[in-house]
Amino acid sequence: MKFRHSLRMRIVISYCIFGAVLGTVFAAIVYISLDFIDDNLVDQRISKEAEFLVQSFNFDGSLPAPSSDHIQAYLGTNSMAPWIRQMVQGLGEGFHEKYRHDVEYHVLVKMLASHKQPLYVIYDVSALEFTESRKLMIGTILLTSVFLVVGLGLWIGLMTSRKIIAPVSYLAQQVNQSQPENLPKNLSQEFYNDEIGVLAHALEMSMKRVDSFVKREQQFARDASHELRTPVTVIKGAVELLKQRLGEDESVKKPLSRIERAVKDMENIITTFLWLAREEAAMAPDQTTAVLPVVKEAIAQNRHLFSQKPIEIEFIARADPILSVSAPVLKVAIINLVQNAFQYTIAGNITVLIDKDRVTISDTGKGIEDSKLASVKQPHFRGDDSQGFGLGLAIVSRLCHRFGWHFDIESELGKGTIVHLIFSPQEKPLP
Repeated sequence: MKFRHSLRMRIVISYCIFGAVLGTVFAAIVYISLDFIDDNLVDQRISKEAEFLVQSFNFDGSLPAPSSDHIQAYLGTNSMAPWIRQMVQGLGEGFHEKYRHDVEYHVLVKMLASHKQPLYVIYDVSALEFTESRKLMIGTILLTSVFLVVGLGLWIGLMTSRKIIAPVSYLAQQVNQSQPENLPKNLSQEFYNDEIGVLAHALEMSMKRVDSFVKREQQFARDASHELRTPVTVIKGAVELLKQRLGEDESVKKPLSRIERAVKDMENIITTFLWLAREEAAMAPDQTTAVLPVVKEAIAQNRHLFSQKPIEIEFIARADPILSVSAPVLKVAIINLVQNAFQYTIAGNITVLIDKDRVTISDTGKGIEDSKLASVKQPHFRGDDSQGFGLGLAIVSRLCHRFGWHFDIESELGKGTIVHLIFSPQEKPLP
């Protein structure tokens, strides 16, 4: 599982995104509010200054000096400097913002009942307003605050996700450490009755059902294999007896040979069933099998498949690897591969190569279509000329998965097929 796709990473990212959005919105609100509050305070200051000037003018008929060096007051425009007169020209009653040489001025125009000319109150706010350096400093502070909020979100996300994911991680650990023969039975009791507890209960019930199905399958395979051994043994003994009595009779020689081959096929099927029921038996560490005699026996046992075909068999043994697996299990895999090569080759060559790490079987048969190549290892997949149940390659694939081998098929339609049964790297070749 990639870390960026993990549940914990998603929680951390969510907290970081939330912190970034929250911090950015908060910083924007603060920045806009400061500018708005600044203008509002300046306008209030001018309003109070104008009230003071109007009261003084109504009291003694003269306009007093403003209370601040940054404020200028005029009745009409006659006494104004030319640049001030030009700046206020055309302004109506109320508040105005004007700029001159990058200096901002707030202007209040107020009409007086006792005078024809309006009162102009001009406030130089350059010392109070945000300058570029002040805006940059405030912006830097707010941006730093955003990063701090994101960092805080990251820390909270890590701490929170650790606590949230801990039960899930523990549940996954318990499931991963469980062996197929020893699945946990009371998994849900270790968790609270929350979402994780519900998940643990569902996993527990699923594992109980799986365990029941596996035991049922193993029991069936074990019983069926045991019950089949008796009739197969009887048939095998009867064939031997008939061969002794009627072996010279050509009319029954061929049918007896077919019965004998069918009995051997049945024995292989029973061996496979037994292994499927007792996979652990094939993994016994004290069991070792040489590959070379197993391959030779598989070829000899299936010679009848090409005895009536113009096929040449080439057997090459470059090594004789020793595998930690029981002979019947290895024989099941080899026989299925050999039978496929013999069955689907009408004429030509079949080469069986044993190397130190693999068995390679190549033929000049009809080959496999590219569209079907990916499906040949699936259970019950049958070729056009198949006479079996489509289980052979599926069993080989299952064996490879069980023992860590590799099972590769190369094929070209009309030219043939090459099958590689590559053994695990830890298997030791015969010295």
